[in-house]
Amino acid sequence: MTLRFPMEAAVVGVTFRGSFYPNNVFAIGRATALSDNPLRADLQREPDNPVDENAIRVLVGGQHIGYLSADLASLLAPEIDSGEPLLATVHRVIVSPENPDQPGLRIRIYQKSWADKKLHALTNNTEE
Repeated sequence: MTLRFPMEAAVVGVTFRGSFYPNNVFAIGRATALSDNPLRADLQREPDNPVDENAIRVLVGGQHIGYLSADLASLLAPEIDSGEPLLATVHRVIVSPENPDQPGLRIRIYQKSWADKKLHALTNNTEE
């Protein structure tokens, strides 16, 4: 399967972050809304995870927020393990009217090579 970048992904398991949830996700939403720049999210492999050897944890501001889904992690883990740099940013916080106290989080994932090309095009006023 060919992966297409950038991609949008849900962060799963955010409700299992103990006493930090939901305040941690609301704080990320506030930080995103107040900044002109994208908020970075770090993707960190967790090969010793007892549930999923392909696990990829998502950190924002150094805080473990959740994980990528098992399906997506199974596709991205080999990329990360082979040294392919992936970048991620917080895309949005989702609040459902049915569950306003249970926000969700979505991120965008980029291959560094893709992001470098876009940045080069922007700084040189060219399209690639």
